[in-house]
Amino acid sequence: MYKTITATYTDKTALTNVADELVNKDIPRENFFVNEEVSQVKVMMPESAESEIIDILKRHHPTEVH
Repeated sequence: MYKTITATYTDKTALTNVADELVNKDIPRENFFVNEEVSQVKVMMPESAESEIIDILKRHHPTEVH
């Protein structure tokens, strides 16, 4: 089963860093979306990968993860 997690950031550089790290962890580009207008990254992933993805997102100091 797949789940979507959204992280919001205040720093636009964090968006790029998160995207780079997701790609480096072999998360397909079509499974995440970076929205620069609202400084968010949305990741669609299998529930089995949730903890690893949350670790990546939190590493870049989001203001909110849901």
